[in-house]
Amino acid sequence: MIAIMMCHHGMTLQEAVDFVGDLCKKSIDRFTEDRAHLPSWGSEIDAQVQVYVQGLADWIVGTLHWSFESERYFGKKGGQVKKDRIVELAPVRAQSRQPQQISLL
Repeated sequence: MIAIMMCHHGMTLQEAVDFVGDLCKKSIDRFTEDRAHLPSWGSEIDAQVQVYVQGLADWIVGTLHWSFESERYFGKKGGQVKKDRIVELAPVRAQSRQPQQISLL
């Protein structure tokens, strides 16, 4: 998503990260709001829906935790990135050899 926003919408790297971060936050906020306003289909179905919706919430949270705890995205610096919300990027090959930093929302 970040690359698309940069290439097709002319955003800088930081603008694209901020935009995508805002989309993610709005999606989670919408999930939380919708969860609070689920209709009732009777006690048996409601119980099943609650189990399903809790599974969705656990999946969202679990994915976030995994992204910081595994080394896939941030290497061994996941804990620090989670704490300060700054990601050091590899240098751009064709331009500068200086690492860039972006801030996560």
